[in-house]
Amino acid sequence: MPIIIKPSQLEESVKLGAQFRHCIHEEPEIGLYLPKTQEKIVTALKSFGIKEISTFVGGANVTGVVAVIEGSRPGKTIGLRADSDALPLEEKTGVEWSSKVPMAMHACGHDGHVGTLLAAVHYINQHRDFAGRLVAIFQPGEEGFAGGRYMIEDGLVQKFGIDEFYALHAEPMLPVGCVGFIPGFATANADIFKITFTGVGGHGSRPHLTRDPLVAACECVLSLQTIVSRSVDPNQTAVVSAGCISCGNEKGSSVVQKTATIVGTTRSFEKEVQDIIIQRMQQIVDGTALSNDMKGKLEYTKLYPAMFNSPEHVEKAKALLEEALGLDKVKLMIRRAGGEDFSFMLQAKPGCLFRLGVQDETHNASVHNPEFDFNDKAIATGAACLLTIALNRAAS
Repeated sequence: MPIIIKPSQLEESVKLGAQFRHCIHEEPEIGLYLPKTQEKIVTALKSFGIKEISTFVGGANVTGVVAVIEGSRPGKTIGLRADSDALPLEEKTGVEWSSKVPMAMHACGHDGHVGTLLAAVHYINQHRDFAGRLVAIFQPGEEGFAGGRYMIEDGLVQKFGIDEFYALHAEPMLPVGCVGFIPGFATANADIFKITFTGVGGHGSRPHLTRDPLVAACECVLSLQTIVSRSVDPNQTAVVSAGCISCGNEKGSSVVQKTATIVGTTRSFEKEVQDIIIQRMQQIVDGTALSNDMKGKLEYTKLYPAMFNSPEHVEKAKALLEEALGLDKVKLMIRRAGGEDFSFMLQAKPGCLFRLGVQDETHNASVHNPEFDFNDKAIATGAACLLTIALNRAAS
């Protein structure tokens, strides 16, 4: 018989999780080094009676926190991950626990992820009659800083003997009380690029004596759009987006600049598509530079690999949550081109990330929006789902 944890069983734990969520929300921190957030998480874990707590997992300047809860008999070790960093936005929610830090707020629900995992830890620490052990992972630096990679490179799997990984993420497109699964590739390869054209500067009235990098940059941006439309199989997904061209300033109306830069992002799921994008970008940069008689340079950075939810583990987790929540509360969703550094953990060991519904009549804002606030009503559902999956997988 499967072990089913219902949201209604977690009332006390959920209340504590929400309190810590609000506390973290008030003092958001950005990046890999989140000293106040780490301190609050450790304080919460110690108040629950957790004995095995590790800090700075990921490196001296990476405030990853790991807590271990041992069961009463042998079994697998299951890692449950919550990201903990904030975004550089000015909060406009108006909630009582609004950010007290200028240009920093929890606009992606990471405070809720932490609160949900803390609620799960609080409950299971009081009910240790289970097989295996649970490893709660509080990871900084998801928002572009690759905190997941640092924790994996620091030996997260080896140090704690993790067999499988699971996580959740707030989903404003799903009603509170519901969850969603995306089997296979669930998020994209999230890469960034910088293109620099170096020409010959001069006076705008004598363009024949210059080699104008701005003309080359504009030409390049248009040419980049042919990668998706003409080089990638239409049955596959690709995105190439130029986000900014930089060349001089508004005061230089009669100046032909020496350099122009383009920055942007690309998204793909399959490695072969990623390879095509990189190859074609290089050809376009080289060709544009040659035709404009100047130098061109492409700097391409692979940030996060595509996150792969093991279909086998999705199927098993989905079946468990259908029993815990009801068939109508568990959805299948389509993949999206966002980035997620939980992908580094799923490259190391199998598992999956599921989407946690947070939408109701007072929670309608999308993530990365200054009006977004995690829905405390979702904590019970999220914690029950994490525990149901983890306890059954640990016993398998």
